[in-house]
Amino acid sequence: MTEWTVLGICGSLRRGSYNAALLDLVDGLSEGARVVGADLAGRLPLFDPDVENDERAWPDAVREFRARAEEAEGVVIATPEYAHGPAGVTKNALDWLVGSGGLVGRPTLLVSASPGQAGGMRAHTPLMPPLTLLGAILVDCVVVSRAGARTDASGRFTDPAVVDRVRLAVGELQEALGYAAHKRAPGVL
Repeated sequence: MTEWTVLGICGSLRRGSYNAALLDLVDGLSEGARVVGADLAGRLPLFDPDVENDERAWPDAVREFRARAEEAEGVVIATPEYAHGPAGVTKNALDWLVGSGGLVGRPTLLVSASPGQAGGMRAHTPLMPPLTLLGAILVDCVVVSRAGARTDASGRFTDPAVVDRVRLAVGELQEALGYAAHKRAPGVL
């Protein structure tokens, strides 16, 4: 069985984050895929082009994040919605990848969870232009509304409808990972 490495980007810094729990669910349902680096986005400093242009000045978190992005075959972005847009942590992480090519051709799954009725969907639309610029291949979007009612006492998503929807999205991601790997194989045009 093929094992893929998938970069996890969690845009939430909150303890007990629904989005971190959603990223954990993706990882748990991903047979043959391993989500890595999920804690790195929150450790990145604010993007600074002067630092980005001088690799010697990169903080360790930037170095590790970009290395994880480069080695990853796919990406899962779990972002909360703040003020009808994505979390600043999410956008900051993407900014650190602009000069790296870290998302080019990478199948990308976008997920959000919220205690509100919209489930974080308004965080997705503003991410489309930067993801397109970065060359990501968006395979699916999942939003989970009323997240608190869909988790257990430990904060894990247990609602069968959520688990089934995430399982479907993970299947789409894995299919895209297989297709992308096939396209990169020697002799494939």
